[in-house]
Amino acid sequence: MATTESSNPARSTPIQRRAHERVDALLDAAAAIIDEGGLVALTTSGVAERSGSSVGVVYRYFPNADALLVALAERNRTRYMERVATALADSQLPGWQDFASRCIDEYGRLAAEEPAFRVIRFGDVIGMRYANRESSNNDELGRELDAILVERYGFPETDDLVFATQLAMECADAVTRRAFLHGAEPDERFIRAAKRMIVAILTPHAPETYGRHYAL
Repeated sequence: MATTESSNPARSTPIQRRAHERVDALLDAAAAIIDEGGLVALTTSGVAERSGSSVGVVYRYFPNADALLVALAERNRTRYMERVATALADSQLPGWQDFASRCIDEYGRLAAEEPAFRVIRFGDVIGMRYANRESSNNDELGRELDAILVERYGFPETDDLVFATQLAMECADAVTRRAFLHGAEPDERFIRAAKRMIVAILTPHAPETYGRHYAL
């Protein structure tokens, strides 16, 4: 029996790759527009023109501008967690405090390098809810970081830790956002304050050896 195009992995993989590349190109165009004109400047027709696509192609993947914003926020979160994973792989990060500090540093690098990140971040600026519609973007991100604290640094796995990690995310996001209020060069005072804040919130939940020997 003949194999159809849709059931042939050798043929479907390039198709999926091209679709992924097209989506990325549309999101890149949307991010560039937001960087130049803010959220109000984002339109599907503008994304089509900026990316060299037709409006029909944009609608194939994104029914409206809100869908573009949702996708940008999700891509930001994915890219942030990729940076966190790379940090864990490339550095010993001997203490959880080092890890917390590195998380803020990676946020700062994204804010400086990723188009529209300072505006969109992880989606809170547009009042979005995450894909499961039951928790915010920061809640979901907090759960991922919580898992790292438990698995890598031996934090006790408790409901209180989950709340503390989410609280740390919300506070750090607000303070770090303020650091980039005037552009890609951050106010380092706020960056340092965000790091101290995360450590202060998480210290009561850390293993005794970490919490007892770390000085704020």
